[in-house]
Amino acid sequence: MMLEVARSQFPGSSRRVRGFSMVEIMVVIGALAILAGVMIPAISNLIPSARETTSFANLEELNQAVLRFNQANWELVLAAADGSDDEEAIARSLQYRGDRPAPGSAYLEPTLTIVASDNDKIFRASWNGRVFTMLGPGTAGSGLDLARLQAGGSVFNFGENYKPVGAP
Repeated sequence: MMLEVARSQFPGSSRRVRGFSMVEIMVVIGALAILAGVMIPAISNLIPSARETTSFANLEELNQAVLRFNQANWELVLAAADGSDDEEAIARSLQYRGDRPAPGSAYLEPTLTIVASDNDKIFRASWNGRVFTMLGPGTAGSGLDLARLQAGGSVFNFGENYKPVGAP
């Protein structure tokens, strides 16, 4: 019976025509456009907020390591200076275990990747003389790249005569 309907709609054809009407296609495209308009702004905010959250967590890890080091050894005091040499020196001191390690050392993971940067488009940790502070995007200055501060790199090779910052 269906074959007869198809033939009667299109004389000389034995195929039945299937597909969507133009109205159905336009309704689907409109619905997808509305969904995209709602979802794209929401999704585009996830990556920057994830970077910010990671950076704050890494900054907290650095400052907790400074606190633990200060309690077990001596207070890490290094006058804040331009450049990122002091931030790297403090971070390396927190990674150092030495010949006679203090309880709980190393205070930072020995395989932690430490990268200095002066890129003002990323979150950086700057040493203020006592603790690390956050330099956010749009702020000039150098510091440790907080987004790249993660374990899994190679263990830093401390030289024979290495002394942590402020070591007696």
